[in-house]
Amino acid sequence: MVHGGSHDLLVTTRHTPKSRMLDHYRIVRDHRMTTVRDGLVPGHHVSERLAAARRAGVEAIWDLSHYHRNEDPVRCARIAAEASVAVNGRDRLWLCPVNEPSLYPKIAGMPRHEATSMAITMARVARDHHPDVGILTNDPITGVGDRQFEATDAIVSAIHVDVIGINYYPHTARTSLVKVLMATWRRYRKPIMVSETSWHDGHPVHHRRYPGLNKGTWLRHVVEQVDIARFHGADVVGICWYPIVDCPPWHSPNARNRWSHGLIRKDLSVDPWLSAELGRIGMREAA
Repeated sequence: MVHGGSHDLLVTTRHTPKSRMLDHYRIVRDHRMTTVRDGLVPGHHVSERLAAARRAGVEAIWDLSHYHRNEDPVRCARIAAEASVAVNGRDRLWLCPVNEPSLYPKIAGMPRHEATSMAITMARVARDHHPDVGILTNDPITGVGDRQFEATDAIVSAIHVDVIGINYYPHTARTSLVKVLMATWRRYRKPIMVSETSWHDGHPVHHRRYPGLNKGTWLRHVVEQVDIARFHGADVVGICWYPIVDCPPWHSPNARNRWSHGLIRKDLSVDPWLSAELGRIGMREAA
């Protein structure tokens, strides 16, 4: 949710169990992606979303709060944990309690310390009600200075975090991705992942900074940067293209046109450049 909860992206993209959630999962599986980031946010039936992922055969890392003020984070985390036990038994439940805790306060209207405290609380509550919870914390890491890591530092110092996520986009990057990956790896010595990246067709900054690229060539660039970081010893466990579904502009949920930044279009067709690159990556990994 964005704009204080007034724009529910799961609804406007029809990414719900009763609409196109299974269609979206089918398309990502057709592209050899079996792990996704998704949402278990208030206002949606948690068990139905968990069951849809299970039925589709995908493993999800579930956001509990994504740019909206969560009025009852304890209840939210408890419901998610208990529903996961009911649907998936003792299988690991992957959670991202608060998306981008350093940016979250500016959008949800709360101090940063409240956002990090909420993330810590929800992680602890989930672990109290589920036998195996993995925690991803993620933030926009666009450079390598200490201030980039303040929110992540606070969370990592309070709870066990399994994976450190880096959200890295063409329009916000201030240094190369490989430098960001290496700085994050050296700081935490934990598995890290590119927890969000994408290319927005039509975004003026993307095209000015990286002329001639498209979604497919941006993904190839990200993969090359990850390969370099791995060569130098960083434990990079994955890349998440986010969002995978084109969505309406945040400020205009009823707009007919969608931002072109995903794999899956409104009519369930796919972006040809990104689809082809995902196929190339799949062939590389299978070789």
